[in-house]
Amino acid sequence: MDGRGLATARMMMRKHHFLEFAKDTDNVWRLFNHMNDGLIITDDKRRILLMNPAYEELTGYTMEELYLKNPGFISSRQTPSHVFNEMREGLASKGTWTGELLNQRKNGELFWSYITITYIEKETPEESYYIGIMRDITERKKAEDEASFLAYHDELTQTPNRHLFMEKGTEALQQAREDNHRAAVLFIDLDRFKKVNDSFGHHIGDQLLMEMSTRLRKALGERGMISRFGGDEFTVLIDKIEGDVYEEVQYVITEIFNTCNRPITLVDRHVYITASIGVSIYPEHGQDVETLMKNADSAMYQTKDEGRNNFQIYSDGMADYSPEYVEIESNLRQAIENKEIEPHYQLQIDTLLNQPYGVEALVRWEHPDRGIMSPGSFLPVAEQSGDIIPLDHMMLEAACRQMKEWHNEGFSHLTISVNISKLTFEDVYFEEKVRQVLKDTELPPERLCLEITENMAISNGEVAIWKLNQLKNIGVHVSLDDFGTGFSSLSQLKDFPVDELKIDKSFLSESDNQKINSTIIKLIVQMAESLNFSVICEGIETKEQLAQINKEGCYQAQGYYFSKPLAVQDLRSALDECLA
Repeated sequence: MDGRGLATARMMMRKHHFLEFAKDTDNVWRLFNHMNDGLIITDDKRRILLMNPAYEELTGYTMEELYLKNPGFISSRQTPSHVFNEMREGLASKGTWTGELLNQRKNGELFWSYITITYIEKETPEESYYIGIMRDITERKKAEDEASFLAYHDELTQTPNRHLFMEKGTEALQQAREDNHRAAVLFIDLDRFKKVNDSFGHHIGDQLLMEMSTRLRKALGERGMISRFGGDEFTVLIDKIEGDVYEEVQYVITEIFNTCNRPITLVDRHVYITASIGVSIYPEHGQDVETLMKNADSAMYQTKDEGRNNFQIYSDGMADYSPEYVEIESNLRQAIENKEIEPHYQLQIDTLLNQPYGVEALVRWEHPDRGIMSPGSFLPVAEQSGDIIPLDHMMLEAACRQMKEWHNEGFSHLTISVNISKLTFEDVYFEEKVRQVLKDTELPPERLCLEITENMAISNGEVAIWKLNQLKNIGVHVSLDDFGTGFSSLSQLKDFPVDELKIDKSFLSESDNQKINSTIIKLIVQMAESLNFSVICEGIETKEQLAQINKEGCYQAQGYYFSKPLAVQDLRSALDECLA
């Protein structure tokens, strides 16, 4: 029997069993009254003839109140008209339609419903019916809306984040091109914010940022949009400028300085905050948002160099990049395009078994003129230029593909760990890119561990939790790298869906503080155990350091004591030696 015949047989079997069930009308009546989804039946003219108790509960109306009324009686009048057009087209062409409607209960409360409508057509209209099955999905829609909001807004200030600023900015510049208008980008840095943070604590610093974002929004008004770029930095886009662009910029900056001149009350005392501002103008200083932001940033640093609490408009020469920086940036982009940068691999060891359980991929660039370059010499350039995102993706794909090869060669117990930068983690398409890499390389998701830094997780707050949950849903593992150097608390940590804490090597490097560092390692291990996280310590270089972490309960480690980062073939030889 072919596939079509098998499907027909199954359909006939289901129909037979249902008809047997329906012979006893009491069965159908019980199903009607006890199902959780709301159900209504209308005549051919869409007049309600019957509805079950679940429908009454969902809408707040009784059968008597809705009898012979059109189902649209509960409509909120807020569902887009195209949805109803699709409903009519679906019922006309297929006899059924499924979609989402925003309805209104009897008490006036709006609710989202997921509904399927089916037309039962018989020989005469009098014998024909519509059946609607409805489910309340309000909570799901709220969760989706909240997740969508958090993906595009800063959790603390509720202002658009960098991604939304770039997206809306690109749209605004396109409109400016079409309308022959001008635009301006402002890069704002709060002067001496770190001093407030260090003096009063992060909680007070957060209050200051929230107050300043409110004031900046008020100062800008309807002239454009504001975004928290990160830390104590904000960006502003002033668009739709038809008149003198410099006059418009001067007005907005004056409003910003006026609002900064007013004291902010924090912990029962007045705090004054000033701002350094850089300005770039479209189209003179850039044709795209990225260039305008980069040039406004350069102008802002010029303001700081000249004494702060002022503003500068960008001019050629402000971007003070050394010839070496420019050369590295140019060569780096070419190296990424040509896939000249590749991962080296460092073993991760279970010290109880003295066997490798994983491998970390570490980026290496063999420059044609400079030789092997330290990551510290080119990664900051990649982060500054934005090239870190394609670089991270290239490393992720190469590492997963290599690990799959090692699995095929008999090392299927190994996990590959890959470092993810802040920009890549914040990329709205990051989770989808991870899915695609796993699909392309056929590496089991549970054999991939993504490493993000502790401070990356904390600074992104609920957005980080949401993104980490998306990654966990894929099946990958997540490790908090450089753990112990950030400022996370136990109450924060328990909310992060991670699998592993990676103790920073700084706790091993200072022999004078060995007792203190051992205590910290012990506390981290105990904290991890209470949260069901595993722990690994990086940077192990000596036998004494290994003994130190083992003593405090950490039995997973990596570092030069076991192996330096190795090229593919050398790592394969090291694996053979370990398992010999």
